This record gives sequence, structure tokens and C-alpha cells, in this order.
Amino acid sequence: RIWEQFFGIGLVETSEDFGTQGALPSHPELLDWLSIRLMNQHHWSLKKLMKDIVMSATYQQASKTINEDNETDPSNKWLSRGPRVRLSAEQVRDQALAISGLLSDKMYGPGVMPFQPEGVWQTVYSSAKWERSKGEDQYRRAVYTFQKRTSPYPSMITFDGSSREVCQVRRISTNTPLQSLVMMNDPVYFDAAKTFSRWMVANGKSADDQIRAGYRRALFNEISQKKLEALRNLYDEALISYKLNGTLKESLLKEGNNELAAMTLVASAILNLDETLTKE
Repeated sequence: RIWEQFFGIGLVETSEDFGTQGALPSHPELLDWLSIRLMNQHHWSLKKLMKDIVMSATYQQASKTINEDNETDPSNKWLSRGPRVRLSAEQVRDQALAISGLLSDKMYGPGVMPFQPEGVWQTVYSSAKWERSKGEDQYRRAVYTFQKRTSPYPSMITFDGSSREVCQVRRISTNTPLQSLVMMNDPVYFDAAKTFSRWMVANGKSADDQIRAGYRRALFNEISQKKLEALRNLYDEALISYKLNGTLKESLLKEGNNELAAMTLVASAILNLDETLTKE
């Protein structure tokens, strides 16, 4: 299961079933070696086991695929390349809030109720209702989000979160258009984009500098010229639209100028990049 956290697929793929009905180990000798090392050398220290895994040449391979890999090892079961795994539902939300600077560091306490669409949480047998939390509570880590089994939090379900109706050891990761729609339209991510865009504007003199700063903050990497041009084109097209249609700008941003509104779209695009949502 530790291996699965790093590679997306465990040495035994069916990590929810290690019995006779489950899958056989893909690398039984490696599984034995890691198990004995965990017990005898590391004395059950998971931190040391994780260090073994991330320091290995297998983990440090590039995740780029070639045509031959796609044909012989599409799911990377045979470890022909480094891992490339989409973040979990909770991590996707927390990362967007962290990048924007909205994520609350408040610890402990009861569950909170951040924004969710009207009508999702309907209770016919009691007076309970979804009361949206105030202040920083609506930006707390996803682990604090109040969960109701009959009405799970919508955006997390879209990213393959558990409904909590049954015990779920392993999540099956999907990639759907609805996930991009959530990232671009859900108020939680839209609030993150607005706040992120203000940070970008404050940390660059020109639009190009602001985009570079935002990309660096989100991905800890310098943006390539090709990506910079694509995001700059998005900014320029949005800026022209907002200058020609003030109502359109007002629907996006109540407070702020056309430039900030255009940069908000760029910030949203950066938060929605595949490389932002993927661990590799």
C-alpha cells in the first residue's frame, strides 16, 4: 500500500484484497525484500521505507512515455518509467487553496461546511441543512469537510472521492471532462483563482512577469516560452473581451479592473493544468 501511494498501483494491484481472490504480486521478490527490510533493518519505520522507495532509480525515472511503453506497459505495471499519478480529491482542493494563499492552517475541531451547490443536501426526515461556514472555516483542509453518506461533497466525488457508504481501501483514478469543469467553475476553485490572480498582479510589473510568477508559485518550475505564449494569448483575448463588454467583466469580478479579470482566467488555467493536478 505504501508503494501504491508513490506509483499509483501497488506491488499487489488489489490492495483491498491480499487473499486468494486478489491479484498476484507483480514483483514478488521486490515485495519480499522490502518487507524483510522494513521489519529487520528499519524496525517498522515507515519513514525509512519511504526513503528507500523515493531514493531508488526506479522511482527517479522520467515519467515520459514512448510508443513502445504504451503498447507493452500502458499502466506502468512493470515499472518501465517513473510514476505519474493524479492527486487525490482532497489534495486537489487543498493544493488550489494553498497556491492561492487561502488555505487555513487552523487545526482540529468539528467538521466545516464550505460552499456546495444548492439542492445537493436535502433532508426530508429532519430539519438539518447545509449551513455554509464563515470566514476561514470555508477554506480549511478537505479533511475537515463535513461528510454525509447520502449526500457526499460534490466536487470530491467528481475527483473519485469516497461516498463513505462502504470501506474503500483503493480509489480508482479517472480523467473526465467534468473534472475540468469543476476546476473552472466551482466557487471554491474560482475563489482560489481570484485570490491567486491578485497575488500574480502584485508580483510582476508586466503581464508576462505576472504569468511567470504565478506558474513558478504553482509548479516550482520556470515556464517554457511556448506555455508563456499560450497563457499570454489567453490573457490578451480575455482583456479585449472585458474591455468591449463591461457586463461580462462584472459577471466575473465585482471588484477590480479589466486586467485583473483577465489575469483571473489565466490563474484559473494554471490551477487547471494537467501538470498542476498530477504528481510526477
